[in-house]
Amino acid sequence: MSRRILVVEDDSEFAGLLALWLDRAGMSPRVASTGTEALRALYDDRFDLVSLDVGLPHLDGWQLCARIRETSSIPILIVSARGAEMDRVRGLQLGADDYITKPFSFREFVARVEAALRRAAMPPARGGPDVVRHEGLLIDIGGHRVVVGDREVHLTPIEFRVLASLARKHGALVSHGQLLNDAWGPEYRDELPLLRTAIHGLRSKLAGASGDRDYIGTEYGLGYRLAAAEVDAVH
Repeated sequence: MSRRILVVEDDSEFAGLLALWLDRAGMSPRVASTGTEALRALYDDRFDLVSLDVGLPHLDGWQLCARIRETSSIPILIVSARGAEMDRVRGLQLGADDYITKPFSFREFVARVEAALRRAAMPPARGGPDVVRHEGLLIDIGGHRVVVGDREVHLTPIEFRVLASLARKHGALVSHGQLLNDAWGPEYRDELPLLRTAIHGLRSKLAGASGDRDYIGTEYGLGYRLAAAEVDAVH
């Protein structure tokens, strides 16, 4: 059964090209030209991924990304002419899984869509702890839940994958490449800005729930670890 992709793009010619390449790759695209139209489509139908431009009229792509993340973990690929670091950071912090900057090759676009679909279809990795508890922090990997004290922390799908990768290592150092592989896939092992953005979002959310405690330790140039004197892993 072909994967259904919602292409949200107000440039009809460009949207048609994206849809054509997705169709050639064996997927079933549907185009929405406004944020409001996209929300209606998501309400009425089921999709496997959203390709999202940010420069939309009325309800823009930033707002739409945030609205989608309120109720769904569907993969979101932002497609934008805005290539500044602050824009990429904003998109990823709002919950996008990936960010591709125009101009780009349509083959790269299709490859990123396929990578995001593979990530979404991957079952949780086994062989590590199902639950990690440490000093008020609970990471329920199987249940996809994070709790600090008595407060549940809502993470984006990518943020949760990064945190789960750290948690499985019982506080040991996890390299940049391993985290990128675990959270995004082997095609992204050199995309360090993506990882830094996810770590920044994780730190901010965990600190906001814990009274500014930093649960993530940094080994500069090497990777990150779950900062803990002791980690209680429950299998």
